[in-house]
Amino acid sequence: MRSLTVAALLAAITTFVAALALRAPDATLAVLAVAGVAVLTTWVATLHTTEDESGLALTSAAAAVTLFLVGRRPAGFLLPIVAAQVVGAVLGGLAVLGLDDRLGGSLVWAEPTRVVAGVVVAVLAILAAWVLLAIDGGEHAAWAAVPPVIAGASLGVGLAVALNPAAVLGLATAGLLSWTTAGIVAGAGIVASAVGAYAITLVTPPE
Repeated sequence: MRSLTVAALLAAITTFVAALALRAPDATLAVLAVAGVAVLTTWVATLHTTEDESGLALTSAAAAVTLFLVGRRPAGFLLPIVAAQVVGAVLGGLAVLGLDDRLGGSLVWAEPTRVVAGVVVAVLAILAAWVLLAIDGGEHAAWAAVPPVIAGASLGVGLAVALNPAAVLGLATAGLLSWTTAGIVAGAGIVASAVGAYAITLVTPPE
């Protein structure tokens, strides 16, 4: 139960920050804010890592899928943790929606076409899975900043959080992203995370 609460809280915080980041003075600061919260949530998640299980699964549904496929999380954990993350992200999106009238203007960005969004996220999610496994293997949590920076540079500031499926749905809840695009991005991210779990053997030296 504690893990589910942490997962929901991290998803809510990630969504809330990603949405509010669109009020930043410029796109660079917005992406850096998303990258910063990614590093923070990754660090918090590592506090829940044990010798047998990775706490990094608490950061996103994509991470949970990758870690399940490499044996770092049990199968029974997957659906509850994904559900908790979606609930947390939706609540974060609703919080932003409730504050919308009290917030200032936001950055203008062009939402990419659905095909472009799906393809780019699929490719980046494979790279994100490799970053995740590197962090789980002992690399510094600061590496968690890489996926949102690349996503923001590739897809625009509004999708800097594109590699976190639950947070993307949270942004749709907040009215900052269309539900169709959010669904495509979230689906592509989860599928590609599974591919990344298997593809890691292609870029790592044999033992």
